Amino acid sequence: MESVIRQKIDSIAECIFAKIQEQEKESYGLYTGEFGLLLFLYYYSKYSLNKKHAFLTEKYVKRLFKQFTKEVKLHTFCGGFSGILYLFEFLRENNCIDMDVSNAQPALNKYLVSRMRQDISDNNYDFMHGALGVGLYFLKRKSNPEYIQELLDFLYNTAEKSADNRIFKWKSTVKDANEKDCMVYNFALSHGMSAIVIFLARIIKSGIDNERVREMLSGAVNYLLSQEKDFSQFGSFFPNYISIDTPENISKSRMAWCYGDLGIGMALWQAGKVLKKLEWKEKSLEIMLQSTKRRSNNDSRVRDAGICHGSAGIAMIFRRMYLETGRNEFKDATQYWMQQTLNFSRFEDGLVGYKTYVRDGWENDYSLLMGISGIGLVLLSYLENDPQNWDEMFLLS
Repeated sequence: MESVIRQKIDSIAECIFAKIQEQEKESYGLYTGEFGLLLFLYYYSKYSLNKKHAFLTEKYVKRLFKQFTKEVKLHTFCGGFSGILYLFEFLRENNCIDMDVSNAQPALNKYLVSRMRQDISDNNYDFMHGALGVGLYFLKRKSNPEYIQELLDFLYNTAEKSADNRIFKWKSTVKDANEKDCMVYNFALSHGMSAIVIFLARIIKSGIDNERVREMLSGAVNYLLSQEKDFSQFGSFFPNYISIDTPENISKSRMAWCYGDLGIGMALWQAGKVLKKLEWKEKSLEIMLQSTKRRSNNDSRVRDAGICHGSAGIAMIFRRMYLETGRNEFKDATQYWMQQTLNFSRFEDGLVGYKTYVRDGWENDYSLLMGISGIGLVLLSYLENDPQNWDEMFLLS
């Protein structure tokens, strides 16, 4: 498999280098735009040791850096400034490049805080598209603790709490099958309470450790655990979410980064580590180990290779668990989903054979979240046996 992975990584890189030289209309987000491609190209240039690749990557950096403050229209982690600026901090920490935005920093901070406050006003805590994404950037930057406190106050004040404060839960909105807004208690890593758990765990890890934060973290974990189903009967440990209007209308969750047991398992693992709760870590291991067995098409519901809801995202999560625990079950599961990722390269009109499954059919996608740059990054970390430290941008570490 190693030689096939090596060939696939090279092909993905060639495809992306060809794309960026065309200089077509660009979007600039981390998950959905050009800066996600940049993350893959940095890792690939270090891997290939080819001066041409390093030159093209540096040229691309300069082009993006020149334009992004003028062209980016969003504040979000997924497609806007908070995700891009988080990437800059990550690249600086890892000695890739120091993207100096000091001249623009006051204006960027002012904009991000104003948008975070609007999200707070709208009760939008969503990690990818709302207030939590901005908070993660400020937490990464280790500056402006007052903004972090503002976000913590928002989470505390908007939570639904049990009388003894042992349960904390938050409402959010999703689209139902008919594209209508539906109020739910969302468990997802991408848009729901698993992201809140991980955010609070990072808050404590950063040194902001007080009774209220611990109370929220414990309460959120207690609520998630209270919604556990009988795996043998239900097919997964948790549903995607609980509808407030029709709480009985639930179904088995998929195998994916975005929704389902894997994200909840990661949230329990990180919360257990930071609060030294062995029972949470043991429940995480139970969920994750059972998930390694969910491999049939019907059981996993995996259709493509992308990080968001495909095989590369699953491989990324199991590899993180292998790095954390050293357990062979996670190593074997990583290898299985890596092979599936290679197998999904089957479209003659795809990008290096890959297409992304969306509601209306199949699309070509270069992005980090759903496309070939994310697939390439997962394959490259596996091939190089590196620490996969970039997965912090997907809330895994």
